[in-house]
Amino acid sequence: MRSRSNETPGSSHVAEAEQAPDASALGHDPGPGNGQNGRASEPGSGGVPQPEVVAASQPSRRGLKNWHVRSRLLLLIAIPTLTAVALGGLRVWSSVQSASTYQRVQQLAALDSDISVLVQQLQDERDQTAYFIAEGNVRGGSQADGMQVLYAQRLDTERAAAEVTAHLEQIGGSLSPLDRQEAQVALDDLENLPNVRLEADQSHLIPPIIQRYARIITDMLVIEENTAQGVSDVNLVQTVGALGLVSRMKEDASQQRAILTAALIQHVLDPGSRAALLTAQSDQAANEASFGLSATNAQRLLFRTSLSRSFVPLANAEEDQALSLGTALKNGSLKKDTTTPDDFYGAMTNEIDNQLGSVQRKLVNSIIARTVALHNAAVVSALFVAIAVLLLLGLALLFTVVVIRSMVRPLQRLRMGALEVAGVRLPETVRRMSESEGAVAPVDVEPIDVDSSDEIGEVARAFDQVHREALRLASNEAALRGNVNAMFVNLSRRSQSLVERQIRLIDDLEQGEQDAERLANLFQMDHLATRMRRNSENLLVLAGHEVSRRWTQAVPLVDVLRAAVSEIEQYERVMLNVQPGISVRGQAVNDVVHLIAELAENASSFSAADTPVKVSGHLLNSGGVLLDITDKGVGMGAEEMAHANWRLDNPPVVDVAVSRRMGLFVVARLAARHGIRVRLRPASAGGLTALVWLPDEVISHDSAAASPTGACNGSMWQRPASAPRPRRPAPPTGRWTGA
Repeated sequence: MRSRSNETPGSSHVAEAEQAPDASALGHDPGPGNGQNGRASEPGSGGVPQPEVVAASQPSRRGLKNWHVRSRLLLLIAIPTLTAVALGGLRVWSSVQSASTYQRVQQLAALDSDISVLVQQLQDERDQTAYFIAEGNVRGGSQADGMQVLYAQRLDTERAAAEVTAHLEQIGGSLSPLDRQEAQVALDDLENLPNVRLEADQSHLIPPIIQRYARIITDMLVIEENTAQGVSDVNLVQTVGALGLVSRMKEDASQQRAILTAALIQHVLDPGSRAALLTAQSDQAANEASFGLSATNAQRLLFRTSLSRSFVPLANAEEDQALSLGTALKNGSLKKDTTTPDDFYGAMTNEIDNQLGSVQRKLVNSIIARTVALHNAAVVSALFVAIAVLLLLGLALLFTVVVIRSMVRPLQRLRMGALEVAGVRLPETVRRMSESEGAVAPVDVEPIDVDSSDEIGEVARAFDQVHREALRLASNEAALRGNVNAMFVNLSRRSQSLVERQIRLIDDLEQGEQDAERLANLFQMDHLATRMRRNSENLLVLAGHEVSRRWTQAVPLVDVLRAAVSEIEQYERVMLNVQPGISVRGQAVNDVVHLIAELAENASSFSAADTPVKVSGHLLNSGGVLLDITDKGVGMGAEEMAHANWRLDNPPVVDVAVSRRMGLFVVARLAARHGIRVRLRPASAGGLTALVWLPDEVISHDSAAASPTGACNGSMWQRPASAPRPRRPAPPTGRWTGA
């Protein structure tokens, strides 16, 4: 029973009986039923491995080849799907970015409208300031009327500046870094406007004031010209460029109005003003030429139509006259001219506000309309692309799911069916065959629920064939085992018959023998015959049969132990220490004797001849009786002991491996019949301890049932050398030979 095994079932060793005076010392629930029912399979045991065993030996799933089929199918479609999502996402993102850009341009276009109004107010304020300074230089003193007109204009400028400031603050977060920088410059200019006005009120020099206002207006026009920055629409970029040229022409015309009006009032055109006037005229002409080259036909037609109905010829004639006179203007030559400063101012105002301003407003409205259309188109495009991508992905996923389910569902049914066959149906059928004592069951298998005709269906049919073949082999094995068991039973019955006759013959010889030496030899023969009968009974246990001999009354536990000890070769080494008042019920007496004899023989065989084998027994508070069989022998390794304990809990089917551990198998089978628990553990002083728990169904408690000899006190139980010893200790009712 102490042969080494390579299998190591999971079983914890037993705690010390003294430290755990109950059935928990055996490491198991003391309830009955530890037989073949619920037997766990083990390699080499003749059973089919359970799914848990198969799962424990599976390789790691890190490798792609070890992934589930569904996972690999999902991976197969995930790559193109993610690629399509990425491309569609880029397209959607591009449309969203375009929509965002056009929204920003739309905001800037709306800002351009406010900037146009503000620039117009700044130009009017600048030109009226020049008018006011010129009149002050000519007339001297305070001019209440001119001051009221100028202050009213400044109020209009303040309102326009407030609109632009509020608009810039509202859209400032959505502007590009360059636009934010330009907007900040414009805001700084507007904050500095009161200082420019204070300087204008205290100054008598017109050109510096004109330049101060011109810088503010130029910074405003830069924001307007950057409206189409980052836009790919050529039409919008061209319209913004045309708007910038018209705004520049309007600014050049406004500067000319301020310079020449002041000169007409003062009747003086100094060289600085003359140079500034010529520069403004040349810039206006250059901007007009650029407009003619870059503008569309409709824009050029709009420009010509607007200027043809104005007083531009009158203003141009006045400018040409002033420039032609040159120094004569300094001598007052224009005093005789019929054109007054107010007439020139009015003619230029009509050109600036009505004609150029009309073109400017129409271009701004065109830009706003274009940006709104582009923004709406970008939003619609983004929505369309997003919906199209989602729709295509949805359809692709739908078809993919249908295809995957058509493959995965049969695979899942095949997997579940195969696992059920391997882990439940086939082992259960094999177990029933092994317990049927050789009766051949019909080899009929339920096919796996896969009705497809593809490769998966072919695998399912192949597995059904394997299942059918496994059942056929199991049936043949069960039949063979039944035949072997029948041979075991036949041989055992014949041997038992001969042994019983031999025992009766030896018993007769013992009764009439007076020679002590011959009597001792007869006793040895009697002892050998008793051991032969136990070995014959082992064949019955191997075959799954029970011994025909039964007791009808309870037998004291001490007599049961004595009878068990009498069946081993080295019985004289056994020391008994049993609590009195414990009896074994009649139906279990023979099996308990057989079980204890196997354990005691194992203990005496694997320990030194000069060491005792101690057998003790006592009642447990939790129920039952705990027997302790301890030797001081070689013991067992942890792995081998775990395997032996697992075998004791799970008696295997008879095979070649069982023949090498017959004692272990016999103990496990006998214990399983009566719900007895057997556990091996290392002894505290070396060697091995076998703990045997007898449940309440096996024992009875009765103080009057103690043996006449009383409880063993722990002394060595030896046969007197000068007197014969009965074959087995007799119970109180008479000699215990069995029926």
